[in-house]
Amino acid sequence: MRQSQAELDGLSDVIGSIYDTVLDETLWPQTLQMICAYTGGRASRIYWRDASNGIGETVYSWGIDPEFIRLYREKFVTLNPTYPASIFIKPGEVFASSQLVAHDAFQASRFFREWAAPQGFFDAAIFNIQRYEASAAAFTVITGDQYGLVDERLRTRLRRLVPHIQRATLIRREIGRQEKRVRSLESALNHVEAAVFILGPDGVATWTNQSAQTLLARGDVVREGAQGLGLVDPEAQRLLRDALAGGTAQRDVLLHSYPALIKMTDAEGADWIAYLMRLEPNSSTQAAFEQVGRSARAALFIRRAEAVPASGIEACAVLYGLTPGEMRVLHAAVQTHTVAEMAATLDISPNTVKKHLQAIFAKMGVSRRAAMIRAVLAARQ
Repeated sequence: MRQSQAELDGLSDVIGSIYDTVLDETLWPQTLQMICAYTGGRASRIYWRDASNGIGETVYSWGIDPEFIRLYREKFVTLNPTYPASIFIKPGEVFASSQLVAHDAFQASRFFREWAAPQGFFDAAIFNIQRYEASAAAFTVITGDQYGLVDERLRTRLRRLVPHIQRATLIRREIGRQEKRVRSLESALNHVEAAVFILGPDGVATWTNQSAQTLLARGDVVREGAQGLGLVDPEAQRLLRDALAGGTAQRDVLLHSYPALIKMTDAEGADWIAYLMRLEPNSSTQAAFEQVGRSARAALFIRRAEAVPASGIEACAVLYGLTPGEMRVLHAAVQTHTVAEMAATLDISPNTVKKHLQAIFAKMGVSRRAAMIRAVLAARQ
């Protein structure tokens, strides 16, 4: 469906604001407000949750009462019916709470009754920004009572923003690791672990940090040529050139999203990833990057890929086809001792716990809880 000029202008403004957070994280609340206005959401947040210890922390938010943010951290993380199943969904894939748990069951949960409903919340569209073995950083747009269930319109609009949000947050992490220790952007970029290339309009690197110079000297991941900076991996190079080809002045290019991460392999078989951030003309982000380069059209960050081993819970869920409800019970069974404790932790009845355990035993081909837990431990990669 072709977008109107007003919609394209709105999308451009949102994307520009997302990238401005790379250098000024205090802009995230107003950026989340813009994302809600664009998608139709009532609230939004970036948050972290960890299945290994039941911890959840909201990093940035808009539209959520601070008291409820505190309650979520202290009380409701493990009571959320989508936990821990939502942690194991592939980064960048947009899903709704109602896709993991039937909405009538979600509404009957203590989490909905005591945390979501009092704020007028109804459903949520979510995607994982990045994940590790049993934890993930996630982004969500929460709908209100008037909007109702997440629909295809909201999913489509959020999908357009996914790669931009992923790039902005991951690049912000790279810069933020050193930012507090140095004053200038150039000093910060020189100290980040990732290789940083500031690219001009012709794709030529106009500034590189120390890590980038080391990577260029290796020559098996990135190299400089007559056509500008290039990635050695042919498919990665194609993706990079396609991403650089679209002019930011052409609004339609915003609808043709390029990957958030460009993956490649070096001569020794090690995996690398690149994040490319195009810089909006006359934006504060472009102005800041031009302080470290003669001309800034885009910023390219390259680093070794971080391996994400599957947790035992995730591996068993995939291997045995466990439902989100069964995953919750399996996770609780590993963490607690008795059916009563599991029921209290999950806010479900002991009979429901027992039914889920029976289903898990049948799928995993075990008859005792000890054997089930051994299978979980053995399933870890």
